[in-house]
Amino acid sequence: MHLSKSLLFSDEEFNYNSILNGTSIRGSYNTMQFVLRLRDDIRKALNNKEIDFETIQASSTSLHENIHWWQHIGSNFGFLYSLSYPAFAHLSKENLDNLIADNIRYKSLIRFDEEYYKKTGKTDILDVNTILNNYYDIEYAKLFALDNKNIKEIIKDNRFFLHLGHCYNILWAAAIETIASVIDRDHLFLPKPDNWISAFRELTDKNINGFFIDSPMTVAPLGIKAIYEGQARFIQMQYLTVALNPDLTFLDFENIGMLDGVYSEAFDLFLNITGLEKPTSIVDSIVGLFLLVCDLAINPNNGFPLEIYDYENFINKNDPGIRFFLLCVSISESAKTYCNELSHYTKEEYIYLSKKLSESIGCKCPYESIQNVLDWANENEVAKVLNEEEDLQFSQENLPIRIMFSKYFRFQEDKLKYPNVFCWFGLYARSGNPNIEFEVVDSIYQNIMRYSLMIMMAKSNP
Repeated sequence: MHLSKSLLFSDEEFNYNSILNGTSIRGSYNTMQFVLRLRDDIRKALNNKEIDFETIQASSTSLHENIHWWQHIGSNFGFLYSLSYPAFAHLSKENLDNLIADNIRYKSLIRFDEEYYKKTGKTDILDVNTILNNYYDIEYAKLFALDNKNIKEIIKDNRFFLHLGHCYNILWAAAIETIASVIDRDHLFLPKPDNWISAFRELTDKNINGFFIDSPMTVAPLGIKAIYEGQARFIQMQYLTVALNPDLTFLDFENIGMLDGVYSEAFDLFLNITGLEKPTSIVDSIVGLFLLVCDLAINPNNGFPLEIYDYENFINKNDPGIRFFLLCVSISESAKTYCNELSHYTKEEYIYLSKKLSESIGCKCPYESIQNVLDWANENEVAKVLNEEEDLQFSQENLPIRIMFSKYFRFQEDKLKYPNVFCWFGLYARSGNPNIEFEVVDSIYQNIMRYSLMIMMAKSNP
């Protein structure tokens, strides 16, 4: 009973190629197009009627890529990150209309701006400046979140980079305004970015770190890429252990290469900071605690879905890499106690530890803030979108946003009921788990896979 490298993982993630056949890539997830792809040999193995070793291993690859889908549509940070492209379009429409009216019709505007400056020595076209400033603010927020170490390159841009607090403010505000355009145009229940302006300006005036030019700031050794890949890979390995061979060890997965590079980056940092030793088994509570930290790291709520409750720490309480780092530091103060409190992977353990760890870093518990999202269902426009989702009959107005929001909302409904399943899905994706009936888990998985297909269809519509 051997692990098959050809069925288990790809050499590249966050891949944007449209064709996988003939490459080393077994599966990929496109973070901006919401497209999940599997190579033909993986699909063939998945279509086997017999549940054999090959089918289980191919299923683990499919699970890995679906975890990426969940991370982007189901987590608070992932949802905002996923809205970055439509949010930028939202921000730019009025400025683009002005440029067209002035007969400035060029692609790309970045190249036009460069050539215009070379020719005139000026950057005096307000609409071009506004579009480019918004573009770089959002892109730099995403780059920093992807890997905090990218700040070394970001700060080299003396023209467009102001400070990270401004970039994060723009990303959050733009994404929330995009959501509001569909469900809450008067901001009756969504956070109100217009009310943030004076508070963020005050942070700049007071020289609060992260909110002024050339500011020192907290930088974590990783970002969402390492967290996402570590979370997906360890869930995949837990699934293989419980479904394929309970005798598989940590070393078995290392020997086949499943923990090379970015796939172990977050876990190695977790062990280094907490002082915990590498476990022998992938189903050890140490791994379970690591997966809980990943889940908490990518679900900030200081500005979405809650109103901002800590302006000064807006970056530290929202950036997944920094959250991950701070959570690990908190665990290091009593690491063995935390491991002992996670022994059965139950819902009760998840809720208790989520609250305890969140409060230890001065944050509100993301599990508790799920109810705030679900309360939105009482609002007319939200109810309308949810009815459209239920009937699979969406209005054409802002169609992708309507679908994306509805799936984010449905994900919160499921997570409120089964937070432990989503956190440790690899352990629950088999029959015989004492905490929940397998039919429930299978139904959740099949529904979310169906949701991803709906998003792909919406994104393909003109």
